[in-house]
Amino acid sequence: MNKRALHYIFGVIITLFGMVNAAHAQRDILVELDNMLDAADGYVNARYAHIRSYEAMLNNHELSPMQQYNIYSDLYNEYFAFQFDKAVESLDRRYDLAQSMGSRELMMDVQIDRAMLYTTSAMFLEAEEILEKGIDTLNLQHNQLIDYYSAQHRFHCDFWHYTSDGEVRNRSGQKRAYYRSRLLALMDKDETLHKVITIRNYTENGCWEEADKLNRTLLGTLSPDQHEYAMYAYDQARICEAMEQHDEMIEWFARSAIADIQTATKDNASLCSLATVLLECDDIDRAFRYITISLNDALFYNAKLRPWQISGVMPDIEKAYQAKQRLQSEELKHQEEHSRHLAIIISILAATLLAICCYMAILLSRRNKDARKIGEMNERIGNSNIELQTLNDKLAAINIDLREANAVKEEYIALFLSMCSDYIEKLTTLQRNVRRKLSQGKGAELEREMSSSSIMDEELQNFYDMFDNAFLNLYPNFVDEFNALLKPETRVEPKRGERLNTELRIFALIRLGISDSSRIAALLRYSVNTIYNYRARTKSNAIGDRDSFEERIKTIGK
Repeated sequence: MNKRALHYIFGVIITLFGMVNAAHAQRDILVELDNMLDAADGYVNARYAHIRSYEAMLNNHELSPMQQYNIYSDLYNEYFAFQFDKAVESLDRRYDLAQSMGSRELMMDVQIDRAMLYTTSAMFLEAEEILEKGIDTLNLQHNQLIDYYSAQHRFHCDFWHYTSDGEVRNRSGQKRAYYRSRLLALMDKDETLHKVITIRNYTENGCWEEADKLNRTLLGTLSPDQHEYAMYAYDQARICEAMEQHDEMIEWFARSAIADIQTATKDNASLCSLATVLLECDDIDRAFRYITISLNDALFYNAKLRPWQISGVMPDIEKAYQAKQRLQSEELKHQEEHSRHLAIIISILAATLLAICCYMAILLSRRNKDARKIGEMNERIGNSNIELQTLNDKLAAINIDLREANAVKEEYIALFLSMCSDYIEKLTTLQRNVRRKLSQGKGAELEREMSSSSIMDEELQNFYDMFDNAFLNLYPNFVDEFNALLKPETRVEPKRGERLNTELRIFALIRLGISDSSRIAALLRYSVNTIYNYRARTKSNAIGDRDSFEERIKTIGK
């Protein structure tokens, strides 16, 4: 094999490993997002707590107008991406206070904030009215001028995307470029806003690699629980989309959505975008949940931009979800039928095991009777070697039968345990599927019947109890003989109420001839790694040769 072929194979292997790692990263971030959505109410309550603290401050009637103005500024920041109406109300109160103090500077601050709020909420006519007629640009301070240019730039960026008129788009694009240049001229290159504007310039001109590098640098300066992180993570997702980095796009949409949840941001875009992408990936359950939550957030925020966006993708997701629900309903019926068949099979196996136990009892009874007869005959016949040999031969035959019966007993106990374990596995899978479907809106009646996990816990405990009782009936001295093989300080004692614990059950199965860790893991419902660790730890505590420890276990009771 030449070097070129080796390099090619090595490249393929590296690519495959990269794809696997990306898939794991995508799965993990979506699970994290699911968990964050479950905890979202806690972050909303925290924001309400902040709001209540500011409102409590306003109850102090000794506050100066300027102090009240500052508190309403804090309230505006709390409401900006949380509740549109309340944000507008905070701006109105700030404007009234600024007007009462006769401060045109503060009044202009309010107007610039109002224009930015209207823009982000797609109230373009109102925003344009303020930007063109409601702000005295000749008397703005340096920082106010930056804020004003930033509001103009944001307005023309968003308006350009949401208008379809070619002439209007062209004019808006020119103004966007103008205000971008003014902003860049006023700011230092190290300022965050300068970097943001530069990134926008890169993306508009198709310079995706430059935008990607600068945006990742910007994200590295922020904490994942900041509102700005959510915005820039969303931009990063769009950059990855343009660069056809599909897995990274999903990851950054999810990171943006997580940051939105942590900051209780209701005016969000990432969750809706992620739902659209996941629909294309056939992750319909997540897509439906995300778009539903996104719609609820938009309605809570009460501005027209997000509902308008969501209305474009909601029907497709809802249609796909309903189709999947119908398919899953049919699958559920098949699963229920399969469960009934499985229950019948297990009942048959249980009856078979009972019959085997009865047969074994009969054999044991016969053995005892024959043993008594042999004793009586030995007393009567004395030293009659011929008759004694006959009786011994008969007893030997009975012992052979008994050993064979014991072999059958052990084999069928192992088989019964295996089938019970498989039954528990299947029931667990069935319950997991049913619960997932119920959480997606299957119905209250099925939820009441199938949602409880106590059923499976009870079945698993019954399985353990049945195993413990059956095994200790066969090997009543197993625990003592097992501990005799271990160093005194490492011996195993079951807790009160237990007959066997996990470690004892593992070696009980080994005593029955089941040595494969994967099979033991399947029977006891643990991971293979857990079983391996238990076996390795116990062997390290053995008296004598640890390599022969498990073979000595197999001789217990003989």
